[in-house]
Amino acid sequence: MHPVRTTAAMLAALALLGGCSGEGGNASKPSSARSPIVVNSLLDTATPPAGTVSLRSALATAASGQPVTFDPRLDGGTIALSIVADEHTRLRGEVMGMRDEPSGPVSYLVGYLPRDYGASALVARKNVVMDASALPSGITLAWTGGVDARVVAVEGNLTLINVAITGGRSVAADIATGSPDDQPWTLARGGAVAVWGVARLVDCRLYDNHVRGDFDSSRDRGAFGGAVYADIVDMQRCIVSGNSATGAGAAGGGVFSVGGAGNSGSVSTIDRSAVTGNRISGLFAYGGGVYSDGGGIGKSNTLRVTSSTIARNLADPAPGLPRFLLAMGYWRGGGIYMSNGLLEVLACSVVENEVRGLARTDSLGRRNLAGGIAATVGNAHAVERITIGHSIVAGNTVVESGGARYPHDIFTGSLMHFRSAGYNRLGVIDFDQMLVPVGEPGWESLSRRHYPKQGDADGIGLADVVDLTGGLAHATWAVSAGTDAGSPAVVSYQPRSTALAVVPAGTYDVANTLGDYSVASGARDDFPAIVLARIESRYRLPGFAAEFRSDFDAFLAAADADAATAGVQPYRDPSGRAILSLADTHWFGPSETWPRELPNHPYIQFWHRLDDALTQRAIPGLGPELLGDDAWAGLFASGMLAENPGIRMRLLNRTAISVRRQAVDQVGTPRPAGGPGDIGAIEGP
Repeated sequence: MHPVRTTAAMLAALALLGGCSGEGGNASKPSSARSPIVVNSLLDTATPPAGTVSLRSALATAASGQPVTFDPRLDGGTIALSIVADEHTRLRGEVMGMRDEPSGPVSYLVGYLPRDYGASALVARKNVVMDASALPSGITLAWTGGVDARVVAVEGNLTLINVAITGGRSVAADIATGSPDDQPWTLARGGAVAVWGVARLVDCRLYDNHVRGDFDSSRDRGAFGGAVYADIVDMQRCIVSGNSATGAGAAGGGVFSVGGAGNSGSVSTIDRSAVTGNRISGLFAYGGGVYSDGGGIGKSNTLRVTSSTIARNLADPAPGLPRFLLAMGYWRGGGIYMSNGLLEVLACSVVENEVRGLARTDSLGRRNLAGGIAATVGNAHAVERITIGHSIVAGNTVVESGGARYPHDIFTGSLMHFRSAGYNRLGVIDFDQMLVPVGEPGWESLSRRHYPKQGDADGIGLADVVDLTGGLAHATWAVSAGTDAGSPAVVSYQPRSTALAVVPAGTYDVANTLGDYSVASGARDDFPAIVLARIESRYRLPGFAAEFRSDFDAFLAAADADAATAGVQPYRDPSGRAILSLADTHWFGPSETWPRELPNHPYIQFWHRLDDALTQRAIPGLGPELLGDDAWAGLFASGMLAENPGIRMRLLNRTAISVRRQAVDQVGTPRPAGGPGDIGAIEGP
């Protein structure tokens, strides 16, 4: 875990919230000192006749970064690929291990090493540029071979402009014998493209691509990126629909972004795009539409999604799984899932995504099903921050096996900070597994739920903010594999009612409440008890503190921290003393791994149980954030606490980000320059 950044650092980190201007930016054509190689044939051959240039021959002869373009006579044509260039494509990929911790087994990243990705139709180990921008209808690459193969694999950077890719199939194959690194299965990664580098996709369509992993008890079981698997994704004005990933572990039905493995500060982007009607099916399934790994374990890299529609994606169990396996499963993030790093969502519509599965909740209240946008829950802190602004996140659902169905739009997981950039229309926000407040000096992390901010509204029904009758646009050429499987994939939703004309045209600041406290040498730390007393007083809840304390002490007396040992084993602090009361409950650290250390579990339980108690009271003025910025500012002020002068509080209200509205919407319509604009990916008529 890291201390909260200073205001200046935070501003720098999120300057992009106002920096995307739609047209232009990174979307310009690639340049090269070399003249382009012009493909003039739709033939799939490495040795075309004299005077003929095929795509396969052009890729073989192009220098690194040299553009491959297409003769205008090929406009709208399809290159039917039927040749496998490499049965065992070698690209870098994650290697995972397992180790035992006091709180249970924990996976860890060994590193990113050369792996066998299986069959690919086109393979290059250099920077590749395919530019069909001069063709009004573009060019299509379609895998039509009689075996399973992805379409394109690149070790290097890949740029595709105005290219459609369809028909790719990346399937895990058993290679337990003869593998140079004892890899048991080929990696099912990227049905359309697998790139160890930057995948820069502009004006592209990726549809009907699929990956299928294994169900063996190996660490190579993942099926990642139904259409796109890349270390860094840079996607602009693309449609990714009707793709899927199936396996014991499945992630990113449309897009899987590793996020810049081995690099700090990398940013993956999805701008003015639609990721819709994709599906993941597995025992452990995350991110029906988009999955972000944030650069991998231990990294804090960013996925930025702007002016985009993420809709009707589905996460569900793989067909045929026996019930005893289903009872172990996880299905989270029907639209977007993040497992590490940071996520920024601005001017987007994340709607009608769905998660299905057999529901269960563990001893810490962690649910295995979670809705439209979801972050990881772990024994150790992994995800830093989600920032959402100008967005519609509503109409996403969880469907439990057996029939229970309920709205579930944002699940913050074990996030460090949730931050609103203002002017959102949100359905259900589930904060119950957020990293709990810590008063450690310098962390400024008492308030973690920086919501609501100006213009925000939650508890919104989807039909209240989008036109579900005549306001949908579809891609007739893409068949959904998601919640509306078999239908043309939806690509956008028109806003309505309270989503219209509310986002200001200029720049505005968003302030966050930041707080911590210090304990004088020799003084007692009874901060949790003081919090209870102040909540009772401020919200007029007679007896609340005593009742909560009694219940919490009873919980600690009965808690068994070691089920493998006979009898009730209480939680113990680092010195070995039993933690049997609220007075014994503290944050013990260490800073980097404290959520997975057993002595901290009573402290974590205190805050989660406090959330539950406040929710049950349905206190007027407390929204889904419960103890958010406004509540902390109302409960405390800077200075020594009257109840215990040995504790000194520091509470600040600071500008965290400056936000500027996007200049154009998903389809290129300018936002109104002189007046308020609409919430979501599309500017209304």
